[in-house]
Amino acid sequence: METSTFYNVNECDDDKEHILKESGILSFKERLLIAMQGLSGNSFAKKVGMSEAVIRDYLSGRTYPSLNRAAIIASKCNVPLEWLVTGKGSCTLTKEEEVFVTLPVFASDIPEYAQPTGFTPSLGLPFDASWISYRGFNKDDLMVFWAKGDSMSSTITNHDALIVNTANKHPMDGYIYIVKHGEHVTTKRIQVRARSLMLISDNPAYPPITINIEERDDFEIIGRVVYILKEVY
Repeated sequence: METSTFYNVNECDDDKEHILKESGILSFKERLLIAMQGLSGNSFAKKVGMSEAVIRDYLSGRTYPSLNRAAIIASKCNVPLEWLVTGKGSCTLTKEEEVFVTLPVFASDIPEYAQPTGFTPSLGLPFDASWISYRGFNKDDLMVFWAKGDSMSSTITNHDALIVNTANKHPMDGYIYIVKHGEHVTTKRIQVRARSLMLISDNPAYPPITINIEERDDFEIIGRVVYILKEVY
């Protein structure tokens, strides 16, 4: 005669919690509370774009988030998805795992420009950390310049955001750079000659400027333009 064994659901949950604690792995509720950083259920629900009832269910253990929802929570709380879902690893993102980094933003027509650290940025622009890592750039070398004017149209137009690598100051033929010429900061394509540099505007209405390599005390390359962000109207 077959016999059936019935398990108490609460006892099973207690056993799971015991196993998790013995193994040193936090329960999902504990991980979620860490991610909440002291916020109330209502405030946290607004932060992640979910209902307060859903968050209460997660905290009570009645339900668990789908992978998509867990990814949203991880992104909004700046914690690793793997840690939130499985409890493995650290609850803080490493620099390599950062989703965005904030780059300083400057206007490209600042007069009396001296050094990249010589003036204060007007604001910061969040930018994709994975792209920076993929290109092998150091985020501390990058800054953003707002383009003004039409001298580089149609390649660069007014109000484009230019990501500039200040570690790359060596002029290479055909590349676009942010340069200081006299008292003005501008964006130009550089053409390398034997004893001079030509500052070329992509707009043919603007004549090229010749910079004598041996007499360029009033000329400085701030960095190479490595990315252009354009607005779409």
